[in-house]
Amino acid sequence: MRTTIFRWGLAIIIVGLIILKAISFIVREGETSVVTRFGKPVRVITEAGLHLRLPWPIESSNIVDSRGRTFTTRFAETLTRDKKNVILVNFAVWSVHDPLRFIQAVGTREDAESKLDGMISNAKNAVMGRYDLSALISTDEEDLKVEEIEESILREIQDQALNKFGVDLRYIGIKRVALPEENVRYVFDQMRAERAQYAARAIAEGRRLSAAIRAQTEVEKAAIISNAEREAALIRGDADAQAAKLYADAERTNPSFFRFLRSLEALKRMVGSKTTLILSTESDPFRLLEEEQGTG
Repeated sequence: MRTTIFRWGLAIIIVGLIILKAISFIVREGETSVVTRFGKPVRVITEAGLHLRLPWPIESSNIVDSRGRTFTTRFAETLTRDKKNVILVNFAVWSVHDPLRFIQAVGTREDAESKLDGMISNAKNAVMGRYDLSALISTDEEDLKVEEIEESILREIQDQALNKFGVDLRYIGIKRVALPEENVRYVFDQMRAERAQYAARAIAEGRRLSAAIRAQTEVEKAAIISNAEREAALIRGDADAQAAKLYADAERTNPSFFRFLRSLEALKRMVGSKTTLILSTESDPFRLLEEEQGTG
């Protein structure tokens, strides 16, 4: 009896689990479920947890991953405004915004990324036709427009991706820039020309600053010399005044000796260091000494 009850209980539990599995499903965090009835969508479930539905084939649950995803586009060659070919590789960050439209339009992540790849390629061609190659490759930061190009590509297809596929394109970036062989020489020549322009501007600016510094130095030099000459003139004037006073005092004290010293100074100025001069005692200034002795 107990064995029979146990068997019936186990059978009921197993059947119950089978029924529960047939009428329930789990939605995890980051997922969305689209419940269809005989293939026709009836509701969208975004809340994580255990949910119920009618058993298959009446209703079925289609789980959609709504988390953000990143994919890289294929290598694609495009033409710039200045008629230069460039190879761009982009990456895109996207997520499912409208699960129902996503399932109806593409169905799988692989198909969605294939559609987005084509859209990005078309938008890239349209946007790059409005920019020169220097907007992507340049030594001058003012010429670079990479962020502006990325935003333009995103604006070109963001609404279209949402309306057609239920996909929210969050960001499109440029992952790699490459050049065909025929354009490499042009880019190098352009870089050399830009560097030469920078060098010429730097040299001109250096020369201008050098000329300004020299002019300022000459002005300061002239001012210093003028001040020095003025100070020297004042010092000489003061010294001459003091010398004249000393001469006057000396002449008043001893006129004969004063005349003797003056004569010696005059003789010193006239005769050089290598000159030999023989004078008699009757000649000036020695005559003054004899006169001084005679009077003494």
